[in-house]
Amino acid sequence: WIANGFSQSKFERKYSWSDEFKGKGFPNETYWKCEIKIGNTELQEYVRTKNNSFCEKGILHIRCIKEKTKNRECSSALLSSKGKKSFLYGKIDVRAKAPIGKGIFPAIWMMPEDKNIKPYGEIDLMEYIDCWKEKKIQTNVHVVYEYGKKAYQHQKKYELDVNDWHIYTLEWTKNSLTFLVDGKVVQQLHKKDLEAWPFDRPYYIILNVAFGGWGGSCGVDYNILPKEMLVDYVRYYRLKE
Repeated sequence: WIANGFSQSKFERKYSWSDEFKGKGFPNETYWKCEIKIGNTELQEYVRTKNNSFCEKGILHIRCIKEKTKNRECSSALLSSKGKKSFLYGKIDVRAKAPIGKGIFPAIWMMPEDKNIKPYGEIDLMEYIDCWKEKKIQTNVHVVYEYGKKAYQHQKKYELDVNDWHIYTLEWTKNSLTFLVDGKVVQQLHKKDLEAWPFDRPYYIILNVAFGGWGGSCGVDYNILPKEMLVDYVRYYRLKE
């Protein structure tokens, strides 16, 4: 880990937007949408119920439950700020505690508001799967140049007890993406490193807990369920002009 010594000078000291999840029941629908869908090759079905996503005592709960749904054997939640709250440059902090277990796949990530503009990117602040026995999680940057054709991935794994509270941070400038955990840099990517730089447009945040799929690369165990990711807050600090 590399000590972070520049963030205070590049970003405003006070966050300009946040969700502290102080309400009760569903998260604030001004900012978040609970997606209803089947997740790729994964085993969960994303649903909108108060059993799968709810706020309680200032904490957001995103819960994967073993229960028969219309299409799957377990339900979970995916919260997206698409079309409600997006960001272009700045610092984003997410304080969260993620679940562990065979098959579980929690993530904190970002996608562009408009994926029709090529190339487009994906920014993963945190992904965890139980196949990494060394308690490793990863940050990840994808660039998709064309559907089904050239793609770029910059992946960094590092050891972390994801089942404890941590602050996952993205520091985003016009020329770089810097990932931090608890204030320490774990990965940096610069515009000059890439053939294309699609990180010059608005991106939205996604918080979810998947089960199986890539997260089940080493197998799954339905008996670990229910599992949940807890989120204390999401905060956004503007980039100083």
